Amino acid sequence: MKVGNIVILANLGELKVYEAKPRDLEAEAGIKPENVKLDLIHDRNYLASHQKLHEVLTDQAGQFKGGSQERGSFSRGGIAEKHTIEKEIEESVLREIAKDVSQIITEKNTAVYLAIPETIHKRVTERMQPQAKEKVVKIVEKDLMKTDKTELVDLF
Repeated sequence: MKVGNIVILANLGELKVYEAKPRDLEAEAGIKPENVKLDLIHDRNYLASHQKLHEVLTDQAGQFKGGSQERGSFSRGGIAEKHTIEKEIEESVLREIAKDVSQIITEKNTAVYLAIPETIHKRVTERMQPQAKEKVVKIVEKDLMKTDKTELVDLF
C-alpha cells in the first residue's frame, strides 16, 4: 500500500473509507511510500439494515377480512400474507452499498483495497460498475469493520 491509496470497508450496516497518508517524512518525500497510516475520510451507516422487523410491520389485520362470506356459511380467510420484506430490505441495502462503493472508486484515481464479508461479497461486487471493479487491487472477504486501522495496513 502506498500514499494516496484508498481502503474501503463495508458490511450490511456500515461503510468506511480510509485514505493512506504518509506516516513520516520519508514517506512524504516518496523515499519509503509504504510507510503509511490510514485516515478516515468517509463514514456511512445504512439505517434500514438496523431496523427491527416489528418497527416496519404491524401485526394488526387489515380491514378486509377475506374468506367466504356467503349466506349461511362463513369461513375464516387468511388475515395476513407472507412478507418478503427482510429480503427486500437486504437487497436494497446491497444496492446502496454497491452504488456507494462504485461512486467512491470512480471519484478517486488511485488503487483501491476493498474488504466485504464473505456472505455478501459476491452480491455486492455483481452490482458494482465495471469501471469501478477494474480499479480494485485486492479484495478481502472478511468483515474488518471492527479491526484497528493500524492492522489494516498490514492486511492489505
